[in-house]
Amino acid sequence: MSFFGTGNRTINSTGVIVSTGGASISNPTTATLLAEIDCNDTQAHVRSGGEPWQVTWIPGVQTTLATFVLEQVLSTGLGSTAFRDRTMVMLSSGQSAQFVTKHNVEPGDRFRVRVDSSFTGVASAKIIAEPLT
Repeated sequence: MSFFGTGNRTINSTGVIVSTGGASISNPTTATLLAEIDCNDTQAHVRSGGEPWQVTWIPGVQTTLATFVLEQVLSTGLGSTAFRDRTMVMLSSGQSAQFVTKHNVEPGDRFRVRVDSSFTGVASAKIIAEPLT
């Protein structure tokens, strides 16, 4: 017999608008969630005091330069006091990119992708999170 260690289960984001198998949003605003992982809904056990997670972010834009906000937040609120960690990234027209970050995740945390300012065009995003414990 052999043993294969599968490692930790990855958690994929839910696209807010899903059509033909992918999430893409036309004319996003700062209040539009392009992708989100709600740690309350993942069945992942997160201990009080936090646990280390690795998060892969894949934003993309079709028609214009865009600035994306990659956030680890405490709640659903979009206010500036609602986040634990925030990273801004810029993408040129017709590009997507992959960013990998590490976070201390606490119970109730969420990961989400938004745009920094509204624009006319199409954007999409995916988040892949993996507990490191």
